[in-house]
Amino acid sequence: MSGTEPAATGGLHPLGRLALMTGVALGVLAPTLHNSTLVRAGAELGMDGRAQSMSQGLVVGASLAGLFVGGRAVDVHGTRRVLPWSLTGACAGGVVLASAAGPWQYGAGLVIESASVMGVVVGMVVAAPLVHWSGRLSRAVASAFAVLAVALVAGAALALAADRIGGWRAVEAVPPLVSAALLPTVFRLLPMTSPPARVPPPLPAYRAGTIAVVLLGALLQAAPLRDWLDAEVIALLAVALGTLTMCCLPVLPSLRGRPRRRRRPSGTGGNGRRVAGDATGAAVVAGGVWGLAMSALATVLLVLLTEGGGEQAQSLVAWAGFGAGFAAAGLYGARRALEPRPSSAIGLTLAAVSIALLPVLPHDHHTAATVIASLLAVAVGFGVVLAQIPWAARFLAGLPAEARGAAATAYPAAVVLGGAAVTGIPYDSVISQATRTETTDGLLWITVTVLALAAVVLGRSAVAIAVAAAAAAQYLLVTVLSDDTYARRPLSLAAFVVSGAIVGLAVWTRGRQTERLARALAGTTALQQAVLRPLPARAGDLELSGFYRPATADFGIGGDFYDVASTSHGTRVLIGDVRGKGLQAVRTVADVLGCFRSQAHETADLAELAARLDRHIARTAAGQGDGELFATALLLERPDGSQGLNALNCGHLPPVAIGPGRRVEEVPLPAHLPMGLGLLGTTAPRPTPVHLPRGTVLLLYTDGLSEARNASGVFYPLTERLAALPPGSLRDLVTRLGDDLGQWSHHLTDDVALVALAEAEPPGSGATDATP
Repeated sequence: MSGTEPAATGGLHPLGRLALMTGVALGVLAPTLHNSTLVRAGAELGMDGRAQSMSQGLVVGASLAGLFVGGRAVDVHGTRRVLPWSLTGACAGGVVLASAAGPWQYGAGLVIESASVMGVVVGMVVAAPLVHWSGRLSRAVASAFAVLAVALVAGAALALAADRIGGWRAVEAVPPLVSAALLPTVFRLLPMTSPPARVPPPLPAYRAGTIAVVLLGALLQAAPLRDWLDAEVIALLAVALGTLTMCCLPVLPSLRGRPRRRRRPSGTGGNGRRVAGDATGAAVVAGGVWGLAMSALATVLLVLLTEGGGEQAQSLVAWAGFGAGFAAAGLYGARRALEPRPSSAIGLTLAAVSIALLPVLPHDHHTAATVIASLLAVAVGFGVVLAQIPWAARFLAGLPAEARGAAATAYPAAVVLGGAAVTGIPYDSVISQATRTETTDGLLWITVTVLALAAVVLGRSAVAIAVAAAAAAQYLLVTVLSDDTYARRPLSLAAFVVSGAIVGLAVWTRGRQTERLARALAGTTALQQAVLRPLPARAGDLELSGFYRPATADFGIGGDFYDVASTSHGTRVLIGDVRGKGLQAVRTVADVLGCFRSQAHETADLAELAARLDRHIARTAAGQGDGELFATALLLERPDGSQGLNALNCGHLPPVAIGPGRRVEEVPLPAHLPMGLGLLGTTAPRPTPVHLPRGTVLLLYTDGLSEARNASGVFYPLTERLAALPPGSLRDLVTRLGDDLGQWSHHLTDDVALVALAEAEPPGSGATDATP
């Protein structure tokens, strides 16, 4: 933190939030009004088509310059100075523009107002993360997009009513009036930053990139004047967006007080920078797509709805549908958490499909065409903004503490560049009957392609392909079974879009379920490894191998347990079964194993170790209020240098010995009371010696193995199956036994735990098989 930021720890006054969002919306309202009044202003001021195109270039160049200069000014002077300056400049430029008596005055007003408005935008963007909104930045961003939608609809309504309210001058007077209304509120209602104590030096890459981006934005306006193809204009847009990204990314590491470093592998300290860079790059792409789609839709609607003799008012009505979809997405995002990738995949593909359906409007029915175009515009607005909200929120959340203004320019500049790729098309080429069809068709399909590619890049390709394929398949199916006339009906068009969205949602839902399942499996695996640690291949003089299969696969662990500990008293092995199932049994297992891992090293006598486990389970039962909690267990001990084992059976199943010649026999052990009854200390059980000849395997198991039933209700014949298994290592033994159990009983009703152990071969003996 720079020390100049206000301690905005909580909420902001509702009027302050409205002022903040209105300041950002001013960046959408002003250019919308400029575009809608350009023809009227040009006719009154004597501007030809070339002059009108040049005025559009002035807007783009001034807007980009205003963003970068305003961002740097925020870092040097703070928002406390920059916002009043910018609002005052917007008022002055708007007055010059609205009172222009000739083209030069009109152009000067455009430059001053456009640059100042973008200074307001970058100041508001910088102020947005300081408000915090109690951690609800994403919802605040969604609400801001809803306010932007209101600005779009208001711009369309003002353009429609221009002649009634005093002409284009009255419409152009709206931005300076809004700026004047915001001016007294910025000090009272918004979090403001003062000039920093240490001004960050300008980075050469940022300075050079600023100049390059402004020039590229101007070229986007000049390219069509030289008859460049639309594809080349889009390529120029891609270069501009890439330059913008590279221009803003170097700012990020300098804001953390670190010099730029070479790329680090994932998981190192450079990972935070990489994540911030990813969010910035994605936000730049999303912003460019927004600007392109918004401007392209306005142009396409104008041509398509006036092609059959309709009026410009119809295109403005349909354009209001884009604003309605814009608002719907903002309101939806304010109520529901949006993930960036699925939102981009569904939203951008929905927008691409909707724009692709615009050419089939019924041009001979103006009212129907207007209604259909409005509905498709709603889908486009909803889809485009659905992709913006999560990426914009991540972008704002990643803005650094210092030089925030320089980093904040990336996203709004991308929106300006995206729109510049379309507004650079000369207005006369759109109006002219000779070139309008070719121009509009090329623009429409390039827009569809850009949206589809962005859906794949920013979103999930499976969802994007599913949406597009479903809409296209239904369209082809309808045209094959009927004819093009039926496919052009309003209900058919709506069905294409809705069916694609439904299929995309289904694929997205399926993907989320798969992710949840993967996370659940990862969680159960981590739980099993934390509670039931993998047995070592060798402990002391013993070789070991374990097998575990819970009856409830959701938990990855059940009520059975095993463990081994190499202690100063020898190697100790524990296997047991807790009464009960589910999470309660898992918690008891964790308690028992924790006690064993601690007391196995502290207790010299095996009987005393069993007594301590007994008392620990009794205390656990008392704490849980479960008077019936107990655990059966089998404790083995191999003292170092000994030739045999000591065994203590606490109500558990006796082990099975597999000797030479595959001879299988049960090892007789006296059974004592289970653990948890608190009586082992009073009965003083004594361990039983067990002879373990070399070449003999001792198998410890729980009742989930011996009591498993097949479809006929027959118990698993353990001794017969063990005798039939081929020889191999201890690992082979338990794995084959587990597989054989799965073939015997396809539905286990109890957990299964196995531990196979044998005397280890002396080092250098070359023996590989532990089973006879």
